[in-house]
Amino acid sequence: MNEVEYLEWFNSRELDFEMFTKAGNKKCQSITRSVIKKILGKKRLSQEEVIELAASKIRKVMNKPGLEEILDSEPPYHIKHYIVKACRIAGYDYDFDRFDLSSACYS
Repeated sequence: MNEVEYLEWFNSRELDFEMFTKAGNKKCQSITRSVIKKILGKKRLSQEEVIELAASKIRKVMNKPGLEEILDSEPPYHIKHYIVKACRIAGYDYDFDRFDLSSACYS
């Protein structure tokens, strides 16, 4: 799967990030989509920049009503999964886990 195909695949689905609400799932997908677009863009990003980019987007919403569970076990796992997949497609050899992402949200 190339970069265009992956983004099309990601955009064409209603993915389950295991949030409590449909709106929560949509917000996670929106956050993940914006990070994937940056990863697949022309500018090269370090692994730390990728993690910080995702964490900054999560920090903006993590205390909003209906989104408080965004840092529970499963949502960060799913966000990380799709981001790491995009990294591999873009030619990065990055690998990090949901704990790296969750920890960065509190930095």
